[in-house]
Amino acid sequence: MEAKTLKKNQSPEKLEDFHCVVCGKPLQSTSEATECSFCGKTEKADYVCEEGHYICESCRLASPETLVRKVCGATKETDPMKVVLLLMKHPALQMHGPEHHYIVSCALLAAWRNLGRFEINDSAFDEAIRRGRKVLLASCGLWGVCGAAAGVGIALSIATKANMQSDKERTLSMEAVSESLHMIAKIGGPRCCKASTFSAIQKATEILEREFNIRHLSLIDPRPCYFRSHNKECLGNKCPYFEANNLG
Repeated sequence: MEAKTLKKNQSPEKLEDFHCVVCGKPLQSTSEATECSFCGKTEKADYVCEEGHYICESCRLASPETLVRKVCGATKETDPMKVVLLLMKHPALQMHGPEHHYIVSCALLAAWRNLGRFEINDSAFDEAIRRGRKVLLASCGLWGVCGAAAGVGIALSIATKANMQSDKERTLSMEAVSESLHMIAKIGGPRCCKASTFSAIQKATEILEREFNIRHLSLIDPRPCYFRSHNKECLGNKCPYFEANNLG
């Protein structure tokens, strides 16, 4: 719950004025031991929503990089879409911003690790963040390379241990970026980091099924988009993720 400063003659806000960042429902006081919805740590909670969501103080105050490391290192999820949806709801992550370049990589690596198909340890998240930070803000318009698509290539490169001298691994990483870029470009503009993230995760999952026969990597449907009311440049019905009945 964010702390707010009261102005002169302003009435104190009631607890019900504050809402859960995970589901949007009002918060209520508690003293029960509760699991943090982000990092999984169990501790005596101060506020939870009626759905039981709680955020520990460490996660509340975390920077985007720290939050991504904590969440992806602790999650047991095999659905990377659930991981990015949770991360993007945190106030530390902007509506649009370069952190979307590495949340794609880290969410994919976390899901693949939990599936047991690649040798992935916690240092992989540090490496994904290090590489993702090098992708320029607004690279989609300036380079023609969306950072979310690059994030797919980074994840595959780390998972398959690809480098510039690799054969199939290098090729697959490049093909994954190309296919992700094509899917994102079809949405049109102006850019939306949320839609690009959804597309990148969707395309990466298709590639994993095709190349590694990982058929049980199901994705939660991100439609209707949770973030559409926060995006001043939202494409509305032009975006495949805007409404529940839009075609992806």
